[in-house]
Amino acid sequence: MTVRTPLVAWDEETRTLHVVLHEVTDASPPRSVRRSLLCWVNFDAAGAVCGVDVHDVSPDVTRAIPHFTGVDIIGRTLLDDGWLWIPLSDNSTHRRRSGSADVRFTLDTTGLAALTVHFAERKAT
Repeated sequence: MTVRTPLVAWDEETRTLHVVLHEVTDASPPRSVRRSLLCWVNFDAAGAVCGVDVHDVSPDVTRAIPHFTGVDIIGRTLLDDGWLWIPLSDNSTHRRRSGSADVRFTLDTTGLAALTVHFAERKAT
């Protein structure tokens, strides 16, 4: 089942972002892939997360994510040459937290179900 609006939780104390794009059902058992990758978490002027970028995503993960085309891109996974971008709102980026992060991809038979990004350092740009 697809969640129309992604569920997004950012914890500034732990520097952790959790995004749920769709529910995992018994019909689509998930698999978890963990990597240390360069990430950007984008915040709008009000401080809400408006997007996330993950760089150098490996082919074993990108192959599991279907190619999306269309205009309704909020909550969709967009890929370009190993770069994953997930727009989470229509708002513009006002500030960004970037750096190396531990990333957990939760994949099922329909694609990326959830993403967790944890930054080890306290650094915002």
